[in-house]
Amino acid sequence: MRLALVPAALLLLAAAPPPLAVTLPADAPIAASINGQPVNLSLATGAVDRITLNGGTVARLGLKPAGLMGRANVRIGRTGVLSGRNTPAGVTMLGQTFNQRVFWFDGAAAIAEDGSIGPMALPHDRVTIVLKPGESGSDWVLPLFGGLNSGANGGVNGKGYGFGLSVDVRARMALPLASAALGADLAAALGGRLEGEAWQEEIFMGVRRPVRRLVLDRPLLVGPFRFNAVAVRVNDRRDATAQLANGQAGPADADDDPSEIVVSADTGKRRQVVRSFTLSRTQLEAAGCSTLVIDKPAKQLRLRC
Repeated sequence: MRLALVPAALLLLAAAPPPLAVTLPADAPIAASINGQPVNLSLATGAVDRITLNGGTVARLGLKPAGLMGRANVRIGRTGVLSGRNTPAGVTMLGQTFNQRVFWFDGAAAIAEDGSIGPMALPHDRVTIVLKPGESGSDWVLPLFGGLNSGANGGVNGKGYGFGLSVDVRARMALPLASAALGADLAAALGGRLEGEAWQEEIFMGVRRPVRRLVLDRPLLVGPFRFNAVAVRVNDRRDATAQLANGQAGPADADDDPSEIVVSADTGKRRQVVRSFTLSRTQLEAAGCSTLVIDKPAKQLRLRC
């Protein structure tokens, strides 16, 4: 009789548990506890994924900033837009218990429920967010990048442009939102001009910035979406979403003389330029999207529309 030996590595592979997965309605609160006290958290996909609490919740839970590394800042590029505090906490939700820092920020808009959490902060390997009943449609699959401090983003590349796609399942905007540098890229690649007056749009967590309507000569086609116009951050240098790259021309203005198009000066200094594009619930519903999946092991962001 011979005893067959199986390498330990193979045994470990065979015994590996399946990926931890969870399915969540986009609009329903998530029941949780922080340091043993109950809270309800809204699901946030278009902001920082860290557990972020309202000031009243922080007071109710009796949380104090950590003595070491207790400060927190939200930055866009190198520009700070919010400051606050954080502290380690024990968290239980969706059948999982884990330790994670929780955050709160001065001047941030009130969050629905007691606070929010994003998919990258959940301990699950795969997070499926249900936007509407049924799963009809096709999957648009993008490479996933980002993390706990920046949120889940999908990489998109087209002829003459590329950007990080953010999907906000709660916010509603009439137009998708592009950063200034991406708006300039789209205008150069597809043709277009700025029209109308600027208006204020919330970019996240109560931070509002001026935007303008960029009307495109040729539509922007990405996945199941077709856009003839987008909202573009005004080039005001308030943060990296408003920065143009060195030497980059901004989109032409319908009311301007073409000879007066402004080009950012090349100062020789390296700029922190953000090329971002945000879809809101408005665009998701218009395209009939039913689910958003954040698959961390596969490094994929999937929209079914």
